[in-house]
Amino acid sequence: MPETLHAQQPELSVSFADAQRAPLSPQDAGLKAKSIAQALRRAANKSRGPARVITGGGGFQARRGDRAFRLGVLASFAAIVVAPFLVASIYWGLIATRQYVTETKFALRAGEATSLDLLSGGGGGSPASQQMQDAQVLVNFIRSRSMVEALDRKIGLRAMFSRAGVDYFSSFDPDDPIEELEKYWKRRIDASIDIMSGIISVHVRAFTPQDSLMISQNVAEYSERLVNEMSTRARRDALALARSELTRAEQQLKNATAAMRDARNAEGVLDAPAAADALNKVITSLRLELARTEEDLALHGDAETLDSPQARLLTARVQSLKSQIDDYSTQIAGGGEKGADSLAQRAGVLSRHQIELSLAQQRYGVAASAFENARVDLETQRAYLISFLRPTLAEKSLYPRRWIEWAIIVAPTSIGWLALVAVAFLVRDHMAK
Repeated sequence: MPETLHAQQPELSVSFADAQRAPLSPQDAGLKAKSIAQALRRAANKSRGPARVITGGGGFQARRGDRAFRLGVLASFAAIVVAPFLVASIYWGLIATRQYVTETKFALRAGEATSLDLLSGGGGGSPASQQMQDAQVLVNFIRSRSMVEALDRKIGLRAMFSRAGVDYFSSFDPDDPIEELEKYWKRRIDASIDIMSGIISVHVRAFTPQDSLMISQNVAEYSERLVNEMSTRARRDALALARSELTRAEQQLKNATAAMRDARNAEGVLDAPAAADALNKVITSLRLELARTEEDLALHGDAETLDSPQARLLTARVQSLKSQIDDYSTQIAGGGEKGADSLAQRAGVLSRHQIELSLAQQRYGVAASAFENARVDLETQRAYLISFLRPTLAEKSLYPRRWIEWAIIVAPTSIGWLALVAVAFLVRDHMAK
């Protein structure tokens, strides 16, 4: 039986005759040898060619394990691409609950500076920096647990976020603790500040337009309450401190006044300097009279005249005037036992009480001025919350953004699968060499 080998080209065929046939001529043998060499070269080039992407075949027959590799590629495509595609399409297209957004915008504005502020140097920091700091505090308060607790007490935040008919992945479990509600609240509200203008924007998402509007209105209300509280808390404390200082200064003034009264009663002098001034005037008049009397007495300078009744009267007058001057001088200031009750001694006691009374009066004046300034400052509003974009009822649901959310899931899985398959082909080709 002759054996026949068929090459890739249909027109080429090589047959070997058995030993009984006549030998080939040299020309036919060369032609057949050339045909066999060409067929072998084509088969070798085809076996060295690149494998097909899906089947992985190469050469005359598929490589060993190509079927398992092909099944793995298809299974990974179904698990990584098809399954997420179906799940995302069903959820975002049919199941995801609509969410309505209510937007509100407001800004903080500082009040006009008073004359007291200008005289006192303005307080602490520039108005712009203080305003930005207050805005940051307000944004953090909107996202804080305090706001969540206040809203939950007033409007039932848990019930709004766990309404019937809301899908499982969007709904909130009302049995969860307040910490979970705070985390959920941060996903449902967006509060931000425009650094250039200082405008605060708040976006609230809820499952009904009415709930979104109610939440936004209460957020604005509590925000305004916080602004008022921030602007008055420190001033209320300052007013209370000023009131306590005024009460203390008033009590010290009363004590000093009572001590001065008791000292005057004990010393018997209402005003020692005034009494001393009056005595000085009396002493001055007595010295003038003494000078005139001594001048008259000098006119009776001879012995006969000195024995006259008029001279003796003038001499007695001079002695009386000198005694009065000494007595009055001793009353003003004197040494020894006679000076124990002098006005100078009494003035020393009264002056100490007078100094204490003056200090008490000064402290009371300063405390009264500080209290009045604190009262005026408290009655002056320093910060305003201006809401120029008030909450309104939403008419169309803006969330979920179905195509964007769907693409966020499908696109990464598709790209990841392509990368995984590319790596698998590289590894397979490397191991096959």
